[in-house]
Amino acid sequence: MKKFILIFFLVISVILSCKKADSDIGREILPDEDLLNATYCDTSTIIAYTVLDDSLRTDESFIGFIPQLVGSMADPIFGRTDASLYMNFTNPNNTINIGFGSDPKLDSVVLTLAYKKDTYYGDKTDALNFNVYRLTQSIYFDSSYYSYSSASYNQYEDITYSGNGFLSKIDPSTSVYEGDVAFSPHLRIRLKNEIGQQFLDDTTKLANTSALLDFFKGICVTTKNTNINSTDYGFIAHFDLTSPMSKISIYYHNGSNATTKKLDLTIRNNSARFNQYHHDYSFAHPDFTQQLPPTLNFANGKQNLFLQGMAGSKIKIEMPYINKFSDSGKISVNRAELILKADKSSMFYDATKFFVPSRAMLEGINSSGTLYGLSLDQLYDLTGRWGYYDAINQEFHFPLPYTIQRMANKIETNSFSLRIFQNHSIPSRIVLGGANNSTYPLKLKLWYTRVE
Repeated sequence: MKKFILIFFLVISVILSCKKADSDIGREILPDEDLLNATYCDTSTIIAYTVLDDSLRTDESFIGFIPQLVGSMADPIFGRTDASLYMNFTNPNNTINIGFGSDPKLDSVVLTLAYKKDTYYGDKTDALNFNVYRLTQSIYFDSSYYSYSSASYNQYEDITYSGNGFLSKIDPSTSVYEGDVAFSPHLRIRLKNEIGQQFLDDTTKLANTSALLDFFKGICVTTKNTNINSTDYGFIAHFDLTSPMSKISIYYHNGSNATTKKLDLTIRNNSARFNQYHHDYSFAHPDFTQQLPPTLNFANGKQNLFLQGMAGSKIKIEMPYINKFSDSGKISVNRAELILKADKSSMFYDATKFFVPSRAMLEGINSSGTLYGLSLDQLYDLTGRWGYYDAINQEFHFPLPYTIQRMANKIETNSFSLRIFQNHSIPSRIVLGGANNSTYPLKLKLWYTRVE
């Protein structure tokens, strides 16, 4: 009974703390007549906490032409993250009955991966060890693969030329030269000669793409075996596998003729490819990990909330008393804004290495726990910046008049889910202030008029 009375007075105090909009708050957006009888409130209770976001599709048929990721990061707040890439190849442009001519002699085999130009995450001055493994399990274009999916390979048989991986930094901005010819930025990894020699010895393996995939099922490219310490943060590289530069090239010549020729195993639209992500939170910040299983200390979300891409973490937001606004009759929401501020304290914020995500995605959660889009709220925002990061005010800003009105009038449940936009392929992260954070508070700003 005492608990009921306490909650009753808490709700009443929140609603009574709202006030008539007789100030200039919000006048830069709403016409004066819309605010004449509006009541303003920014004290509505918000409960928010961090949850895992660990089951996302990452295959080519789902992400389309978005670049795929390879790399490893050691983050003092979010722990270690590894991104591995699985893919297979086709005959050169799907041609059939490939040959190498008379007396072919192998020169080298090179894997090239085209960068998404000028795009990376982390510290590109660090070097990571790229291991390449030959798959022993087929992967398929028409199958679904998730952030936790994998395909079998022999972890003791690295097929890079050294057999121990290829240590490299990344440079997604500088052209690469072959002789005097400049090519768009890409990573080149030499592979063992035997990978190409097998095709020179038996060209039936290149009779068609099916024959190729029966023999050479694909590869896994990973940096997860790299030892990263507290001063080497590492990086996540963005590779464009739709580029003609992404391929395996077999270089050879014929007999005594020294002219170098090349045959490419290509990546086509119907080539299978997917990312696998692994997060190790064992040395992540305790304010983050204590909100996760098995601790589930959601009270830590009152101070800080942790948002991470690559199937890392997302935020659940609840407004338990928002429907109390209509206890005395329905309301019409003139304006509603959910504002989440970046915590700029030095402990959490380092935009030089851990780049802030440019956009976040807010979705509603219905009574069955299913996510739904907030398209009408997005249409209300005429700036077209709904969910984009405001670098000047260091915040995400979501106008929500339609959804908040439905929640306040008991038509819709009172929960949201916040994630990084395109979280299946964006490695960015950010720490946000919680509702009780005195410097960077999470707030709902609400202007409303009672209609009944």
